[in-house]
Amino acid sequence: MENSHTNQSLKSLLQNPGALADLLQNPGKGGLDFYNGLSTKEKQYVVFAAAAGLAIYGLYLGRKGK
Repeated sequence: MENSHTNQSLKSLLQNPGALADLLQNPGKGGLDFYNGLSTKEKQYVVFAAAAGLAIYGLYLGRKGK
């Protein structure tokens, strides 16, 4: 069974809003399939962005509680 997202990149996702809408309709399966189709370098970018987002969110929550 061929995956339709195997040859996609982050750049192609941003250039094609329709593909992004498809991923948002079923983020569990579509998002994981898309992530598995990324190159190792692009996977590292995604993980770094997620970690940075969580760190910033933690700082925001810490300041909000003061």
